[in-house]
Amino acid sequence: AIRIGGLSLTPILRARFWMWISLDRSRDGFWEEKRRPFEEWRKEGEESRWKGVIERDVVRSFGNLPPHKTGARIMANSVVRAMMMVRNRIRHSRMVSRGNLMGNGGEWENGNELLEDGGEMRQEHRRQSTLDCSCIGAFDTTLDEDLCEMALNGSGLSSDVKSDMQNKLRNVLYALAAKHPQVGYCQGMDYVVGHLLRVLQTEAIKMNEALTPAVRSQEVGEESVVQDVVFRVMDSFFMTYNLRHMYWPELRCLKTCCKVFEKLIKLKLPVLADHFDHHDFNVGLFALGWFQTLFLYLPSMPSATVCHIWDIWLVERSFKIFFRVGCAILFLSQPILLNCELEGMMTYLNTFPDATLLNPDILIPCGLGIKVTNRMLEKIEMECVQER
Repeated sequence: AIRIGGLSLTPILRARFWMWISLDRSRDGFWEEKRRPFEEWRKEGEESRWKGVIERDVVRSFGNLPPHKTGARIMANSVVRAMMMVRNRIRHSRMVSRGNLMGNGGEWENGNELLEDGGEMRQEHRRQSTLDCSCIGAFDTTLDEDLCEMALNGSGLSSDVKSDMQNKLRNVLYALAAKHPQVGYCQGMDYVVGHLLRVLQTEAIKMNEALTPAVRSQEVGEESVVQDVVFRVMDSFFMTYNLRHMYWPELRCLKTCCKVFEKLIKLKLPVLADHFDHHDFNVGLFALGWFQTLFLYLPSMPSATVCHIWDIWLVERSFKIFFRVGCAILFLSQPILLNCELEGMMTYLNTFPDATLLNPDILIPCGLGIKVTNRMLEKIEMECVQER
């Protein structure tokens, strides 16, 4: 259900699920019965050496500065749609050759599609069930709606609402810097916390009452409850999902992720990898921002796409989905990148003028169709460590 976008039906469902899986279900003995109040963490963080850096990033949050503002456009003649149609036809032909289709007009037997991920059979009910040319036109009715709300875009917020969101972001970042002194504050944390505020703040107060007493917020006032809930969700990301390693001093884990991603490109997209090598194009120039912000840094990235990626990440507890989506973005961008020199590739990957490929109905299925296993990532990571 998560893979096919079950939580996309309503924002309320997604917000409640995120709080439940990160606070209530994922405790693993981590939460203390008597927690230190959020306000104490905030005051301690406000007096720390991170105050100036946090204030700098808060001021430009929620669309006040690029890359949240972008001139990307949805292209009616986008090559991405043609690529998805051809890719669907190729997969259809492979499935027919394996004998997994019935002779019933091209429908999948029992709705099952073989998704190569450790050899497992998974039931996939895709929105694009047909394999003819009509699937291209099907995207036209959804792209405008999906892209109307960009992740962290503040154009739809009034000045008062934006100021309130920035104050909450500032307070949560102060508390996190105090709670995790080994990490302190690192650029990229503001993106993740800002997105959590956008998704969770409406339902945080209601859902807080449904949580078990051990994790329920004891703060007084709606604003304090929202800040405390977002702080503890982010704290769970740090501890349960090991996100803190991405912001560790010297960014060793983040740089390792970029090296793993570079090797993964060579395995999955060898032609593009050769093109990068020919132009001495460093993958880290764009991948650092992708992984550091969990794909929030991408210009024109719809909130629906980011949320769907995070849904899968929270359930699988694996960074695998981010590598898959990264490969899918490059796969869908190949026709453009292969015809660009170094400067052209950098411009494209920093602006994404064709926003079509970031649509969740295109990007997520493409990413899930790329076989990346935990064993594969562990092997590549060991190779990267040995090469240091």
